[in-house]
Amino acid sequence: MQDIFGTSTMVHGQLFFALINPIIALLFSLGFGLIWLRWRSYKHLAVLSLAFLCLGLGFIFYDFKILVWPAEINVGANVLYVATITLACASTFLRKNLPPPVVIYLAIIASGALPFIWYLLVEPSTLARILITSAIFAGVTSVTFVGLVRQPERTLADNLFAAAVGLAFFVAVFRPTLVLTGVLHIESSGGFTASDYWTSIRAFTPLMSFIVAALFSVAIGLDVVSHLKGQADRDYLTGLLNRRGFETAGDEAVARDFANSRQPAMLVADIDDFKKVNDTFGHKVGDAVIVAVARTLARHGDAVLAARTGGEEFALYYNDIDRAELQGIARKIRSALAQVSIAGLPSNYPVTLSVGLHLSYSQESLADMMTLADQALYRAKSGGKDQAVMTPVRLHLASGSRLQNGDRP
Repeated sequence: MQDIFGTSTMVHGQLFFALINPIIALLFSLGFGLIWLRWRSYKHLAVLSLAFLCLGLGFIFYDFKILVWPAEINVGANVLYVATITLACASTFLRKNLPPPVVIYLAIIASGALPFIWYLLVEPSTLARILITSAIFAGVTSVTFVGLVRQPERTLADNLFAAAVGLAFFVAVFRPTLVLTGVLHIESSGGFTASDYWTSIRAFTPLMSFIVAALFSVAIGLDVVSHLKGQADRDYLTGLLNRRGFETAGDEAVARDFANSRQPAMLVADIDDFKKVNDTFGHKVGDAVIVAVARTLARHGDAVLAARTGGEEFALYYNDIDRAELQGIARKIRSALAQVSIAGLPSNYPVTLSVGLHLSYSQESLADMMTLADQALYRAKSGGKDQAVMTPVRLHLASGSRLQNGDRP
């Protein structure tokens, strides 16, 4: 009776451990998939969900001996594990809206698949297959890691994704190194599945999968927070930055540009006689005018930052630009707006902008630049509207100089 109960307990224990790994992987797959359903623009989450689905199926294929062929080699599980690594790596590029290096991935997999088949069917060698599989994993993860760390101005989320990929690369290299140095043995009296090498895989693969999934999850959480913060910094009607978002990003940009000896500039624009549009044609048409102006500024402004800072007021921030280029952009914007057709307005109804331009020659703050550009805008308004006015060149002389003190040279 004790043997019966003991055997039953052992069977249930084995079944539990056979199911726990795929269940965890499939839960991660479900979690990433649900987040993607909420934010469809995060296409990388769909690919990441598919990667963990492949991982869960790989565990199932192996533990329940599905597609075992030949010589007790679980070909199905191996294919699914390779798909897991490749999809997870591809998702890190999609997250940055970059095309994954699919051709390179396929070349790495194909170059490994042919010798793998050789050492599976023609000249069976467990060691060779281990080294080839590890080389595929190392190749895919190394290409991905290099691509990630080469991206400029990485965020914490970027670094977490890179760390997850780097960890996968380390394991892909470290484990076969232990085999080659004799620390891990691939043969035993009980066969390959009882070897030190396979025991290490069974013990550490779920842990590694969980660590990588956790790193990805934290990085995705940071992305979601950043996305929500970005929505709070955006104008609901135009999609441009709102005043708060512009001031936050602009303060950082000004500090960065001055530190890198770049000359910042500001363009502020105001829709002429906008109240008349609202009073004559209604607020719905007024909103259409605002959206049309915002799109024109975004498409033709060529700015580093673009914002709707008030009801009919807009601001564009630039760096590394001279006076002639800034004036040329203002002309291009006004010319492009004159060609825009806006629903609800008569075809001959003019929508024009008054524009203030300021090029900074000193360590001015964003607020100072906006104030000076606003002064130029006021002169454009008071001078007849539908024009661009630039602030005059301001000479900043050394302290105590005769010119600064008002003396003649």
